[in-house]
Order: sequence, then C-alpha cells, then structure tokens
Amino acid sequence: MESSSINFIPFVSFLILLIILISEKFNRSIITGIFAIFFVVFSLIDFEKAIESIDFNTIGLLIGMMIIVSIIAKTGIFQFLAIKMLKLAKGRPVRLMIYLSLLTAFLSAFLDNVTTILLITPVTLYITKILGISAFSIILSLIYFSNIGGTATLIGDPPNIIIGSEANLSFNDFLIYNGPIVVINIFISLILIYFMFKNKLREKKVSLKLIKKIKEQNLIKDKIFLIKSLIILFLVILGFLTHNITKIENSIIALAGAFLMLLTTTKEPDHIYKEIEWSSIFFFIGLFIIIGSIEHSGVLDLIARKIIDFTDGNVELTSYAILSFVGLISGFVDNIPITVVFSKIIKEISSSGVDIFPLWWALSLGACFGGNMTLIGASANIVGIDIYNKNLNDNNENNKTEKINFGNFMKYGFLITIISLLISLFYLKLIFFLNK
Repeated sequence: MESSSINFIPFVSFLILLIILISEKFNRSIITGIFAIFFVVFSLIDFEKAIESIDFNTIGLLIGMMIIVSIIAKTGIFQFLAIKMLKLAKGRPVRLMIYLSLLTAFLSAFLDNVTTILLITPVTLYITKILGISAFSIILSLIYFSNIGGTATLIGDPPNIIIGSEANLSFNDFLIYNGPIVVINIFISLILIYFMFKNKLREKKVSLKLIKKIKEQNLIKDKIFLIKSLIILFLVILGFLTHNITKIENSIIALAGAFLMLLTTTKEPDHIYKEIEWSSIFFFIGLFIIIGSIEHSGVLDLIARKIIDFTDGNVELTSYAILSFVGLISGFVDNIPITVVFSKIIKEISSSGVDIFPLWWALSLGACFGGNMTLIGASANIVGIDIYNKNLNDNNENNKTEKINFGNFMKYGFLITIISLLISLFYLKLIFFLNK
C-alpha cells in the first residue's frame, strides 16, 4: 500500500484518544465509545467492518470469567485464604507481604489480575489494621505481583486474552512459554520487594492470641456451594488446557462454566449480571472498532514496514524492539490499547515473511511486565490504588505520608519493570534465538 493512499485521520484520532485516557478526566469506556461512534458516523469505518472488528472471542471470555469470579467471591474463599496467610506469617509484616504477594500472583494467573486485586486489597487493609501497620508497602507489592502472575496464563491479564485470540494461542501455550519466565520473575521480585520495603514494615509484637481468635472458617458462607463452584472452575481450567484437542473456543468454555455456575447458585442471575464490569466490556468493544478503522486505513501496514526496515527483517531484533518499546510505553499508556495495536502490527509483519511466533511472546511480556512501571500502566494498578487511598483514614495513623501517588508508585515500579524486561530479553534469547 502506497503512503499516498494511507488515511492518517483514524491514527491521529487514536493518539488524541490516548492523551485523553492518560489524563483520566473522563470515564474510559464512555470516551472510547464516543470515539468509536464518531469513526462510524464519519465513515472512517463502515458499520459492517466495525462489527467485524469486534473480537467476540475476547469479549465472551471476559464476560464468562467475570461471572465465574463474581460467584466464587461470594463464597468467602478469598478472605479465608488471606486470613490463612496472616496466621502462616504469625503476624510478622514482612512475611505477610511475601505470602500475600505469592497468593496474589497465583490467583492472578487463574482468575485475572484486576479481579484478584479487587478481592485481596480490602482483606489486606483489614489485616494491616489488625496488625497496626501501614498497608502502603503490601498494597504496592500485591499490585506488582498481580501483573507478574497474570502474565503466566491466557486469562491472567487482558493483554494475554487479546494476544491469545489474535494469534490463536492456547492456554497451554501461555503456560509453556510465559510460565517459566513468570516463576523466575517472581523469585527475583521477591528479593527486590524484601529490600525495598523491609524498613517500612517495622516488625511489631502482635498478640498471636488475637490472631488466633479470627476464625477463618466462619468466612466460608456456603461450603457445599463452594465445592460446586471450585469443581466448575476446575472444569473450565481443564477446558482451557485441552483446547488444542477439543478445538472449543475459550470464550465458549468460559461462558459454559459461567452459565453452569449461575444454574447452581441460589442468587438471582440479575444480581450477578449487575456485577459484570460492563464498563470494561464497552471499553473493549469501542477500542476494537477504533483499531479496526486504523487497520483498514493502512497506517498499521506502514508501521509494520518501518519496523521491518529498522530491524532489516531480523526476527530477533524485531522481538527485542517490540519487547522494549511496548514494555516502556505500557508504563504510561494503558497496556490494553497498546496490545490491540501491536497485535494488528504483528499480523501485518507476517505478510513480509517474518516468523512472527516469537513476536507474540515479546508483546505479551512487554505489555504485562511494563504495566508495573506507573500507576496508570495497568487496570489492576488503578483499581488497587483507588481502594487503598479511599481507605487511608481508616487504615493507618500516618495517612498524610502514606498516600500512593504517581511518584512513589514509579519509585519502586520502575526498578521492578526494568529488571523484568531485562530478564525477558535474556529469556527470549534463550528459548528462541540461542542456537540460531
């Protein structure tokens, strides 16, 4: 496609949208929806292509998992696990931070990082109030580990859901290729947060009798339904794992599990539907339409060719370029739109005969790990910080100095992100390019 035939209006409009999203002056689903409608009304994309641009596999997977997690959350299992961590740590703040971080990383891999933060943050605030300590360091650690843990699987982080759908990658693919680097990153990040926060978490003598009085068993509201829910969740995960054999779309598996849970719960479906994050769903729909318009404008093809020219078609250099650029920019722009754009760019690159398989993993690692750099890098960051800052007055006596803002988040997140990206560079070299 010649540059003269390229329509830059959709791309420029998208850049304006990113600036508006970064400002956080408007609800992101509303402003994205307005832009999407603008694109259709002014024929930047026709209605039929707009509908075709929406990735319904991603939308279905998101809705299905939101329903499943919403129902499971009502059983009290997450609060139960958090109190277990408190008792296991014997009330010692540094140990508690490490245990909760590991729990968050694990849950984020099999639920999703935003939901995990929504569930774990309030419980953490409750626990730190019992201990009489600031939750500042622990909340930051939980957010960092939610993004790290979510990188491991198809459903752990929204960028992976998008990549899995665009590249036709399975749940197993993410476990095989991202799982090892996530484990390595967890180990190294644990060392980092220990030295970062050990002085902030002053060890206090906490009455173990007080901790033992907390009966976590009472937090489980319905044991029978909990067992049923966990069985269904296990079947959903099993469905993801056997996707390569059954060829059933991940969205169908998630929705089937969701409706099966709705069938077994005593709650009215209407109450569960209200808890779906419709704001996120409409944000995705609007974003898909906008990116679809950019795709048809020819700009992505131009960007793809520029990347190939820059790296001279070398897939190794292209992988490193995508990992570094996406990783750094994801710290300042929500990693979801960046992932959608680069997914399309990578598909355009494939037309040049380049082996794009390593590029998908470079994109995944860059988008997910890069989200840890600043408080606006990932949705989980914004959610966790909002809950923490709103509860400052109830949580600790030093609330004036403990508020999480852009500066103190990046103070710690920058180092974690840079080290994660450097580890990822070596990892890509090791698994894809060492023997070539």
